[in-house]
Amino acid sequence: MRKTRLLMLLTLSTLLLAFCKKEPYKSSVIVRDCTGSYLRFENKDYHVCNPEQIQLYPNGATVYARFKQIEECNGTAVQGYICKLYHANEGWITIEKVRK
Repeated sequence: MRKTRLLMLLTLSTLLLAFCKKEPYKSSVIVRDCTGSYLRFENKDYHVCNPEQIQLYPNGATVYARFKQIEECNGTAVQGYICKLYHANEGWITIEKVRK
């Protein structure tokens, strides 16, 4: 009886920890211009370091994305387009998962 309770408690704890670690999906809009790709979340634009994650979605599409902010981009975005336009943003993000 005690072993069963302990096993159930351990299983429940493991499941809760697994769900708590993941960031929730955030409803975001894809914004593209000659400076790169961005996700607009809560009226703020975040520069996407790995734009291949959203390449199948058109500009202006609303997606649900899980992303994290990073200090420096070493992804494919640094090889992207360069123009004289300035696009105000909140910094670099890397997209972990995206869905429509």
